[in-house]
Amino acid sequence: MRRFGYAAFLIGLLLAPAASAQIDQGFEFERSGSAGFQFLKIALGARESALGEAAAAMTNDANAVFWNVGALPLIEDRQVAFTHNEWIVNSSLDAVVVAVPLGPYAVGLSLVRFGIEPFEETTVLEPDGTGRMVDAGDVMIGLTGSRRFTDRLTIGVQAKYVVETLDNDNFSGVLFDVGALYYTGFRQLRLAFTLQHFGPDVEELDVAFRTPLLFRVAAADDLVSFDQVRLSGAIELVHPTDNEEWVNGGIEAVVMDVLALRTGYRTSVDEGAWSFGAGVMPPRIEGVGVQADYAYVPFGDLLGATHRFTVRLGL
Repeated sequence: MRRFGYAAFLIGLLLAPAASAQIDQGFEFERSGSAGFQFLKIALGARESALGEAAAAMTNDANAVFWNVGALPLIEDRQVAFTHNEWIVNSSLDAVVVAVPLGPYAVGLSLVRFGIEPFEETTVLEPDGTGRMVDAGDVMIGLTGSRRFTDRLTIGVQAKYVVETLDNDNFSGVLFDVGALYYTGFRQLRLAFTLQHFGPDVEELDVAFRTPLLFRVAAADDLVSFDQVRLSGAIELVHPTDNEEWVNGGIEAVVMDVLALRTGYRTSVDEGAWSFGAGVMPPRIEGVGVQADYAYVPFGDLLGATHRFTVRLGL
């Protein structure tokens, strides 16, 4: 079984770039925004956002369903996580995840909603507004199943149903994620790969859009570890089908397993390159653990700053 797990991980590493490249055919230099369901690319989870989104090899709680479904078996108790993102232009993104460990397995159920403020309809004949308000937004429901194959290798898959609403029109599709996490045995070095938002093209207003496919390859390690302090770092390459590649990097310092300080940086982005955040993990009370995380990501003078909050309960 151990040999099978290693083989599956290595095959995934070899085949995923080829699959990504194949799906990427047909795109030229101007690819930004050419895929549908763009809200799926907004970072969910305050801890992961503060780490510069270098999270595929760092995530280890219920929010793994948004970054690397293969890491979900790392949870040790039943968890419920709530996330709220104050996003740009008065929009917001909210999510809730329920994750349960079942021996070597772990399952997760997630719900995500992206919403914007209603706006007034305008037409050619009434450019100042018709008086009718227009609603728009997105909803995603995901179901995750993951397994620990060995003490070093975990693999997971996720199916998710996505619905996008624009006034009276609705578009939907079924997408899939696959991910793996592998501990090398050298120090605490772990490697991760994920393929996210894979699925068939979606028809929107008689136009076919590709899904916002993301391929991530990441590595993380505990750089310094003392009795009371642990400093971890991660680096991650992200290859999307609708934009150029970029690299994420993040550092986390944990003091006495109570306080965490984080920062991150993303390359090849116009805004939102730097991120900062913190988290608190007080001792359990009557068997219930609580962790609260916050991330601050500035997007310049035009778009302003975004604030992300996550509260996780362990039962």
